[in-house]
Amino acid sequence: MKKQRAKSGMAVPRLFTAEQPICLDGPVSPWMWAVLGALLVFCLLNYSYTDLHLIARHSMNLWEVLRQGRPFTFYQTGTVLPVGPLNSQVGEVPYDIWVYLPLAVWNLPVYLWECATGGSFEGSLVAMLWIRLAAVLPILGANWAILGISQQMGRSRQQGLWACFVFSSSLYLLNGTLLIGQIDILGVFFSLMGLWAYLRGDLLRFLGWFALSITSKLLGLFIFLPLLLLREKRLWRIGGCTLAAMSLTLLSKLLFFADKMATPSQFDERRFLRFLFDYQLQLGGASVSLFVLLFGVLLIFCWCSTIPKGQEAVWMAWAVLAGNACFFVGANTFPYWSVLLAPCAALLLLSRPGLAKRTLWLDLAMSGAYFAKGLFQYGAIYSGVCNTRWMLTGHLCGMRDQGLNPYELFSQLSLGAQTNALGLVNAVLIACAVGLLWLHLPSRAAAKLPEGLLTDRGTLWARLAVCAGAAALPLVLYLL
Repeated sequence: MKKQRAKSGMAVPRLFTAEQPICLDGPVSPWMWAVLGALLVFCLLNYSYTDLHLIARHSMNLWEVLRQGRPFTFYQTGTVLPVGPLNSQVGEVPYDIWVYLPLAVWNLPVYLWECATGGSFEGSLVAMLWIRLAAVLPILGANWAILGISQQMGRSRQQGLWACFVFSSSLYLLNGTLLIGQIDILGVFFSLMGLWAYLRGDLLRFLGWFALSITSKLLGLFIFLPLLLLREKRLWRIGGCTLAAMSLTLLSKLLFFADKMATPSQFDERRFLRFLFDYQLQLGGASVSLFVLLFGVLLIFCWCSTIPKGQEAVWMAWAVLAGNACFFVGANTFPYWSVLLAPCAALLLLSRPGLAKRTLWLDLAMSGAYFAKGLFQYGAIYSGVCNTRWMLTGHLCGMRDQGLNPYELFSQLSLGAQTNALGLVNAVLIACAVGLLWLHLPSRAAAKLPEGLLTDRGTLWARLAVCAGAAALPLVLYLL
């Protein structure tokens, strides 16, 4: 009877149970999809970090410089361009030109509306929603790519849909794309398409998709290089493939070199490199970058390893997690970059579904720790003045910029308590990352496991509950 209820999707959620996990071969419960959809809509309606407004303004500036016949002043003019009369924020134009092209097309209706009315989008809820909806398309595309990866692995369509649910209910995705509202989800979509090509053995498409991913954000390199070294051992081929994958970002920098050099920040990659070297280890009196050490060991391991026949999916999923873990453990990071970790649990679930329950709990603990770390270090991102005042609840409250700031609350703690809190969440983050890497270590892939999705619905409901709490927290603080 219990098995029938589980397959029908109507089992009563059990968060902790002494029973063995059940095999979820049936469809995802409509109730789960409904709750997830409501969460996504809630976040789209109520959150938008002001950096996204700046990105939108820069994308619309592309139409302006084209109209004036001065396309190679795009970065100079964008750097000094404020969001609008209600938000005087200015900032660097950090992305390659190829990122702004699709955004400019998407935001063309907003640009035309501003030209016709003299208004500014940051004061219009409808315009802000349109800008926010740009993130929905790559989320849908990423789910489509996960279904393709699932099919390539030989999994059933139901297991593919469960993987899509796990990806879409990830706290990494909710936080990085929906609570904060950045565009790094574009790189995730391109990377997933590249992984799909990788499993098919299609080198040209693999390089092409990762060229798009890397031009969206250089973070794509941290999974591209381990995957490349697992397949290719000849150094000249490795160099050629890496150059091909970086071709778009290099071309953009070449075309707009003079324009970028005329801006105060010049190339944003300098700050990115500083982030990579923020965490240092003292070894024998010398300082060593923790990220460089971890990532270097990973690359050597991948180069020296050979994928056994039939285990391509297991190695691929592990390498994606390992590359991202090196970065998020070994370097300083912004909270919205966490979206790069969102596909990891779904890929691990597809590669070894028999480990699904432990994978999901470790992923949930790791994402919760990273979310807490972001609140402690970058809490202003979630504040009224930088986020919530610009969307629905903010409009209902007269766009007031008051409310509690998570970072200010954290600052009320003593210095010792702050250090201990950060130490705790970092320890949980590292422990869970190591746990996932050990659990899915490719050398353990020979162990016989059930091929069904081995978990229970209580685990999945707990995942949704944590996401709901995270989604509500900044808004509650804003209203207090």
